[in-house]
Amino acid sequence: MQHIFSLVRFVPVCLLIPGMVFAASAVGKVRHSIGDVQRQKAEQKDWSALKVGSKIFQTDFVRTGAESVVGINFTDGTSINIGENTEVEMSNLFEEIGTGAYRTRLNIKKGFVDFDVKKLIKESTFQFKTGTATASIRGTSGFIGGEDGAFYASLATGKFDIQQKDDGPVMPVVAGETMFGTDSLVTMKLKSSGDKRFAKKLAGIVKKNAKNVQSMMKEVKEADEAHQKALLENNFAITTKSPANVCNEGLTVDGSYTASDPKASLVMMIGKSYTSDNLIRATDGKKHSFSQKVSVNDANKLWTENQVTFVFKAAGNTETQTIEMDVNKTCAQVNQVSPAIKFLSYDSIACNMHVSFANMQDDAGILTMSVDGTPVAEEPVTKNEQKKYKLTSGEHVYTFALKDQAGNDAVFEKRFGCYSVKRFNIDVYGKAKEEVKVPPPPVGMQDRITKTLQFKIKNPENDPVFLHKVTIKQNGKVILQETLGQIQSLDYQVPVNLVRGAQNRFDIEVVHKSGFKAKAQKVFEVR
Repeated sequence: MQHIFSLVRFVPVCLLIPGMVFAASAVGKVRHSIGDVQRQKAEQKDWSALKVGSKIFQTDFVRTGAESVVGINFTDGTSINIGENTEVEMSNLFEEIGTGAYRTRLNIKKGFVDFDVKKLIKESTFQFKTGTATASIRGTSGFIGGEDGAFYASLATGKFDIQQKDDGPVMPVVAGETMFGTDSLVTMKLKSSGDKRFAKKLAGIVKKNAKNVQSMMKEVKEADEAHQKALLENNFAITTKSPANVCNEGLTVDGSYTASDPKASLVMMIGKSYTSDNLIRATDGKKHSFSQKVSVNDANKLWTENQVTFVFKAAGNTETQTIEMDVNKTCAQVNQVSPAIKFLSYDSIACNMHVSFANMQDDAGILTMSVDGTPVAEEPVTKNEQKKYKLTSGEHVYTFALKDQAGNDAVFEKRFGCYSVKRFNIDVYGKAKEEVKVPPPPVGMQDRITKTLQFKIKNPENDPVFLHKVTIKQNGKVILQETLGQIQSLDYQVPVNLVRGAQNRFDIEVVHKSGFKAKAQKVFEVR
C-alpha cells in the first residue's frame, strides 16, 4: 500500500516518556558506545566523551561521528540507539503534565535514531521532532530521522502518528510500513520496515531523489529487496549467554556468522583498549562458527569493563550486538597486580603518620593495622589514596597489612615514636641553696669535699624512654650527659666534688623527645 501526503518544510518534533523524574535528575544511562560519541550539557560550550555508564539528563545534546553509535536506556525501560553522524537534543524529557503522566521530546537535528518505546501510561506522550515532521508514539519499535528537508520514519511494531503541524491532519504509520519524502510523504509496506540497518540506505535514497517521488519509491523498493537478500547471506549471532563470566580462564565468546560479501568484517571490542582482528575467515555464504578468547585482568585494564560489543559489517549494513561481562575480581589471573604500601611522612610531636596505598584503583581490599604485633584496626581500601593515622604514645612497631580480593598482599612495618609536648618538672632534693660546713683537713691532707646531687625527673609518661638528653653542669662545665638509651632511670643520685670557699652551682637540663626542656638548679656553698 502507498499513500502520499503534502508536507510542511519545518515542524517541531517532540519525544515524550512517562514515569520519569524531574529536570535535575538523570533520565537514562548509556548502555553501549562505539566510536566518536560526545555530549554537551545544558548551557555549556564544551563537548565531552560519552562513555558506557554515563548518566543522561534532560536538555543534554548528543552527537555521533562516522561509524559511531550510542545506545541509551531510559528509566521506564525505553531504549534508543543514536546512529552515526547524528545530532539529538534531549529536550524536555519526562516533563510532568498531570498526575502520573509525562511528556518527552527528542529533537533530531540530523541523522537518525532507532527506538523501542515501552507502552505509555495514562495520558503520557512520546514524540520525536525533526526539521520536517513530528512523530507521536505509543509503544513502538522502529527508526526515525531526517535532515535538509528529508524525512523518514519506519516501524517494526506499533503505530506512528505523523503530523505536519499542531493543527494539521494526522498521518498514521503502522507496523511494517515506512514513510519517507521531502515536500510530500510516501508510505510503503516494506519487509525492512523498522530495521535500523536499513535506515542509512533509506536516508541516502530520500536525499538523492528529493524532487522525484516515483524514482524515490522505485529505488526504495529495490533497496528493500536487496537488503533482505543481504541479510540472508550476511548475518551473525552470539551464542554465549549474557553475562559472560570471567575468571582465571579469561573471557571466551562463541558465535556464528554467514558472509557472502568478500569485504565482510566482524570484530569484538572491549572498551576502548581492545579490538580483535577480523573474526570472519570465509565469505562463501555458508554458516561458520567462531570462538574468541581474551585475557581480562588488572594489568591490561580490561577488568574495569562490563560489556563486550560485536560489530558486523557486510553488504553495506552495520550491525552491533552486546553482551554483559561479569568479571570476578577474586580470581588470581584476573586480579594479578599486588597492592603497594608506601610510607610518606611522620610527625613525632603531632603523633601521626601518612601512608599511601597504590594498585587499588577499581579493586577492594582489607587493611589491618597492628601495634607491636597486636591488631588494633581494620578498614576497607577501595582506591589509590593517602591516609593519616594516629600514633600511640611512646615507641612502637607499626605494621600495615593490605590484602586485595584475590589474596594479593603488601606489608609495611616500621618503628615510630609519639612524643606529644607536655610540661614537666625536675624535683631536686633539699633546699635550692645549701650551706655545707666542713672543717679544714689536717696539714698535708687533700681538701676533698663530696656531696650527692639528688633529683627526680617527673615527666608525665613516667618513663625514661621519652627522654632525649639529661645534662648536668657544675659552674658552667658539663660533668654528666646522657642521651636516649643511656637514660635508664628517672631518679638520679650523682656524687659531686665541691670547692671550699665558693658557690658550687649545678644546672640540670632534661630534654624531652618532644623538644620540651625542663630545667632546675642546686647550689652548694662550702664554709
